[in-house]
Amino acid sequence: MNLFFYKNRKVILAVAILLLIIGIIMAYFYWGVEPQETISGAFCGIGLSIAIFSLSLKKG
Repeated sequence: MNLFFYKNRKVILAVAILLLIIGIIMAYFYWGVEPQETISGAFCGIGLSIAIFSLSLKKG
């Protein structure tokens, strides 16, 4: 399973960056609107954690 993630780490990183960008844009445009602000924070958090995961993968 780890080999699957290692082979697709660039795709995983691209999805993570996409989630971060969506979260940042939502946070900017919906500042002060509660449901969207919470969703944008979740997108940023999930995107950042997936990015850290994909950058820390080692072949093994």
